[in-house]
Amino acid sequence: MRKITFLLLTVSFLFACKKNHDITPSKDNKTSYTDKIVLNDPQVTGDSLKISWSMLDTAVFANYTLLRKDYSDGQMNSIKQLYQKNQTFVYDNAVPYSPTVQYQVVGSLASGQTISSNVISYSRPNIQLLNVSPFDIIYSDNDQVLYFFEKSGKISIYSIAQNTIIKSVNTMATIGYCDLGTYNGRKELYVPRNDGWVFIYDATTLEKIDQISTGLSNSCVVFNNNNLYVSTAAWTMRPLKVYSRINGTKISENGDFELTRFKHVPNTDFDLLEITINIGPTDQDYYHFSTSGVFLSHTNDLYHGDYPLDASIFEFFPDGSKYITSSSGAIYNKDMTYQISLPRGNLSFTTFVLNQTEKLIYAGCQTKNIEVYSMTDYNHVRTISTKAYPYKIFDMGNQLLCISSATGSNCIYCTPSINNIVIEKVNK
Repeated sequence: MRKITFLLLTVSFLFACKKNHDITPSKDNKTSYTDKIVLNDPQVTGDSLKISWSMLDTAVFANYTLLRKDYSDGQMNSIKQLYQKNQTFVYDNAVPYSPTVQYQVVGSLASGQTISSNVISYSRPNIQLLNVSPFDIIYSDNDQVLYFFEKSGKISIYSIAQNTIIKSVNTMATIGYCDLGTYNGRKELYVPRNDGWVFIYDATTLEKIDQISTGLSNSCVVFNNNNLYVSTAAWTMRPLKVYSRINGTKISENGDFELTRFKHVPNTDFDLLEITINIGPTDQDYYHFSTSGVFLSHTNDLYHGDYPLDASIFEFFPDGSKYITSSSGAIYNKDMTYQISLPRGNLSFTTFVLNQTEKLIYAGCQTKNIEVYSMTDYNHVRTISTKAYPYKIFDMGNQLLCISSATGSNCIYCTPSINNIVIEKVNK
């Protein structure tokens, strides 16, 4: 009999201990406690969440702090403080666009003691985070794929139809701005490296098929008419070099600054507009080549830093007459003369898409929106809301393909670190 009594007392004690330490949402409809906080399941209201908890009913109450973890590998961050003990709910109107968001409430007492609630989760399995940190992205409209390029050397192909990464390769080098081209009927990917080579991959399989030596670190490559235009580290020794894709021989060379980024000027055959990467103040240059890759002429920058330039945010108008660059939305004529900047208030742009038919400029921002401007007078037309923070946007006809980060960035005069990528399609 003594053994049975002892056993019952032991079970009762263990049950009591579990009750005191395992905090779960209340099922007894009790709305206040003196020594704990019970966080209830979130209530969805449109795009908002109602977060509610039991009152910490004590005379030494100081405040509540609502914490939120935005993504799986993130940290709990304070998003709200409340100083009345009967203030026991908050509407989160800025729920991060993430597969899982977690919440916790911490109560503080006048003594400095804190009491933490249970942690609750709000899950949306339809949202997928991509484990990539790209410095550049290429959109292939014909194949409906995205190429993600990471400074670490990793290249990934994302299928828009399958909503997943279908191929990846680690190039084992620091890579620069890449380009796509077709050679002998085969679609190829050209990858400049910091070890003196430009690697050539099959653009579908990411199988390495060839390589061309420059003998120098390389930051950018552009393909045209079976030639590769490469920005190298030669600097005073004519850093812009042209190589034959056919046999790898050097065709011509020129250039002003080393390790730059350049783009083909639309409707020319063949001109390049270059913006420096590591030179301050940021500079630009214009180069004209023959169709066979022979250098013909070079025009220097007129301003040398007077107006904004950014090699990482840099797009041409489709007709090639102008280009837009930098987080300020600075617009230049083809001859490198500054024209105007988009009206933006305190916004900072991250990416641009220009549609000549619509005569509209779509500008992704560091906030969760895309601003739309007229291409003729540059007036603001409308705002398109996004779920996350746009990093790159691409035109898909009636929609914009928005490659966004689930976490924001306040980086204005630098290239932001991008991670936790999500893919959105937004209607124009």
